[in-house]
Amino acid sequence: RKWFLQMAVALLLGLAATRPRSVASAHRRAAVRMGLFDALAESMKNDETLGKREGAGLSKEVELKTITWKGPKPDNFWEQQPVSTSQVVPGQKLADVARQSGIPIKYSCMEGHCRVCDVVVDGRRVPACVARCQKKDVTIEYFGSVAPTKAPRKQPPPLPPPPPPPP
Repeated sequence: RKWFLQMAVALLLGLAATRPRSVASAHRRAAVRMGLFDALAESMKNDETLGKREGAGLSKEVELKTITWKGPKPDNFWEQQPVSTSQVVPGQKLADVARQSGIPIKYSCMEGHCRVCDVVVDGRRVPACVARCQKKDVTIEYFGSVAPTKAPRKQPPPLPPPPPPPP
């Protein structure tokens, strides 16, 4: 039974499944060879002749910009306005940055026509679905689930009371 367990472990490790004849012969096998995994480990070693590692494919370092997200102002005096920041690369889509940052912006057409996703970027209103990050630090005000230009819907007048039943 012990031999069977040793053989199963040896097969899993890629060793030759031989039964050791003595304790001394088992200790002689010092280096464990794993075949394919040894070749992979050898191919992944760093080559010192290549020199210092540099940015792959980039001619210069990308300068990240900061976006400060300001959420809707709460109605309750005790609540605080949600504010968060994101580090972005200029030219990224604003919708992608908002999604990755967890900013709750509603979208509809994804072409900028419906104006559902409008945000205010440094005082200028733009659709978030087509806008791109600028080459400067900006503050963006988003409106969450409430559109900024919509007025609250008026409630219809109450219905008159029903007429009294006939006698």
